[in-house]
Amino acid sequence: MKAFAAATLACLGAALSACSSDAPPVRGPSAQTLRAIERVSDQDFAVPVEGGLTALLPVFADKKLVDPHAGVKRAVIGIQDATRNAGAVFDALRSVVGEGPDSMVMVPQFLAAQDTEKHGLGPDFARWTIEGWRDGGNSRPATLRDSSPLVSSFAVLDALLLYLSDRAVFPDLAEIAFVGYGQSARTVQLYAATGKGLEEPARAGVKLRFVVAGADTFLYFDDKRPGRGEDGFATFEREQCVGFNQWPYGAALPAVYAFGRTGRDLAAAYVGREVVYLVGDRDTDPADRGCEARAQGRNRLDRAEHYLKHLALVAGAAPAGQRVVVAKGAPATIGGLLGSACGKAALAGQGC
Repeated sequence: MKAFAAATLACLGAALSACSSDAPPVRGPSAQTLRAIERVSDQDFAVPVEGGLTALLPVFADKKLVDPHAGVKRAVIGIQDATRNAGAVFDALRSVVGEGPDSMVMVPQFLAAQDTEKHGLGPDFARWTIEGWRDGGNSRPATLRDSSPLVSSFAVLDALLLYLSDRAVFPDLAEIAFVGYGQSARTVQLYAATGKGLEEPARAGVKLRFVVAGADTFLYFDDKRPGRGEDGFATFEREQCVGFNQWPYGAALPAVYAFGRTGRDLAAAYVGREVVYLVGDRDTDPADRGCEARAQGRNRLDRAEHYLKHLALVAGAAPAGQRVVVAKGAPATIGGLLGSACGKAALAGQGC
């Protein structure tokens, strides 16, 4: 009886764990994610919203956003991590890309309510829930009485592409690279599949690529997952994981931004994108351990390789502009992975 009571107390003390070494940890915001950020950029970017209004958000950039930039040939847009520490991502990318007149590094800062409150930012600054920005979700009202239009985090990226594609501001720009590491790599991959502003660079003659570095999950376009089927995939049994095909793991029940497009529609456009799936051979942590992620493979490399095969199946042929790149010996950090020889080559659109 005493042993039973001790075991029961141990389970209760595990704070919602399943009391099993095999059970995945309960997912949710970490304490670090819930804290207000310490650093906010002193540059703001205005995003058009409904009714001719704009929403503001800070953007870290190594050049002034209000100036024309003749001579800039490459722009790198990084995505902040789950803690919203856009400044740290900016510092890491700037050290990888380097500082010079021919490049520009930008990292938009998707704020939460505690961030705007701490830094005294008014209601004209967009704010999201702790995790809502990561998958294209809409911003939230500043107050209960605030009726200002809301903006998707992906609409922010659309606006940045429109800005960079303006030849009056960037007459010499030749390429734009989106990059995300870890959980923010999922944001980059989702945007590559659903972005409404992705044609703007093409119209301006600017090449666009996506570097999905150390991603733990991907957006699937049908209900098949790696399995024992004839082609290595099989229809996934929904009873094993109800949300396996729901956004952001699949095209069902997407963010409002992505409404109205089927998985087939998204796949047809996505396979034409230039995407590099960069994985470090030392980055063995699968990160997302939920059943939706486990349905895609055992770890990051396994999931990336499966995903490229998935794309070949839905497209009828392997996407010519997409590949998995393994950076051998690279540290499992954003600076370590992107700063490796393979990481720098991926950013530049070169082979490794």
